Amino acid sequence: MKSYNNFLKIFFVFFLFLLPFHALLITTLKCKFWIDTNLLRFWKEGLVIILLLMTFIDLHIKKKKISELLKWNYLVWVTITFIISSLVFIGFPYLEFKVSNFLWFKYDVFFLFCLIIWIYLNFIKDNFKLMLYTILIAWFTSLVIFLPWYLSGDISSVSEIFWYSNKVSTYNANSCISFAQNVNGQHRFQWTFGGPITFSIFLVVFYIIYIGLILKENIKNNYTKIAYIVIPSLFVLPSIFFSYSKTSILWLIFWGSIFAYLSAKFIFKKSLKKWQMYYIYWFLLLVLIALVIAKRDLFLHPDAILNRLENLIRSLEMVMYNPIWYGLWIAWPASQIWRSIESLWNWQILAQSTSAVAVFLPENWYVQILLEQWIIWFSIFISLFLIIGFTLFKIVKNKKDYFSIGIFSSFVSICFMALFCHAFEDAGTVYPLFMIYGAYIAKSIKIND
Repeated sequence: MKSYNNFLKIFFVFFLFLLPFHALLITTLKCKFWIDTNLLRFWKEGLVIILLLMTFIDLHIKKKKISELLKWNYLVWVTITFIISSLVFIGFPYLEFKVSNFLWFKYDVFFLFCLIIWIYLNFIKDNFKLMLYTILIAWFTSLVIFLPWYLSGDISSVSEIFWYSNKVSTYNANSCISFAQNVNGQHRFQWTFGGPITFSIFLVVFYIIYIGLILKENIKNNYTKIAYIVIPSLFVLPSIFFSYSKTSILWLIFWGSIFAYLSAKFIFKKSLKKWQMYYIYWFLLLVLIALVIAKRDLFLHPDAILNRLENLIRSLEMVMYNPIWYGLWIAWPASQIWRSIESLWNWQILAQSTSAVAVFLPENWYVQILLEQWIIWFSIFISLFLIIGFTLFKIVKNKKDYFSIGIFSSFVSICFMALFCHAFEDAGTVYPLFMIYGAYIAKSIKIND
């Protein structure tokens, strides 16, 4: 049994440590060593399936009945309901079942498998901190290497070593990803991720969790605790800024307000006066204004704002035209896999035939689900996220500590950012994140004990 647990530890550490490096590994193997990565790129989904089977085996060994696992557990049965409903839409609208159809299913569902795995696999709850620190170490170590490289301006050497592309597009099939996208003369830092937006989302949510973790940890020396916060922040905050993601930077500022408010409400209570809270809010607002002014050519870029608004309007038009469904292939980044990013604006809605509707990017995850799976399944998805949010907030009220506030704030953050981009798109972000949510909920409310 001990050797089995050691194997599991190594397995999980390997899986979680490599997740943020997926795009880098696949790009190097494909573009430098000319290795066929068509199947290899799904290594992480293969491991998720193995973990899911291990979870079922573990429950079977413990003789847990499905009725016991689902009784009063709304989070799990709503999750399973949405997963099953998504299976229904794999073949729509033409009832064509191909292997490639499961690529669409992967984006909408696999991060929810991670939620179930970490809720029910007791090994995870017993080694929660090890898994969490593995993610954070991978996150910080790689930033220490790549951020100075980016700031040095020697981007060409990164391309020579890892075979990154210097093109803007990241949606061409079988093409090399960029290390820093060149947009309007500005290099948008995207680290080892497939794009600067997915990269910045990853940093925001895990930075929030990290801050909550450090503030909660019993570190007696205050200077040491400050160092644990300041040193990583010197790498994380510039990285988020140089991604030039408006959504991520704006939400990072708003997160400061949420974190301060919840800390004042549940930890400081009346010891923090209202005027002190106002000073905190005004300070964060001034920081936001300063950032916008410093890079106004990017943050106040009217074309980008208008394009996103146009995407949303056209998405709603398509919902009104065909309110039933379009299928899982229509409305998210991988639907553009055979198109360059420059062609994304060539939308068309042809009312004469549903089969002639062009694939497109709504840049809103909720609208994406609505387009793909109709209003009933969209309602199930929203219900699931409301349950997760209320459960995490309930834990905050019970625990009243910084870590619970950090976990809840990270969840609110990624849900908010999903209003303006495909925030649940990248496996390197959502797989470990929903594993953390699942394990933390299970530990806190004693699921499967």
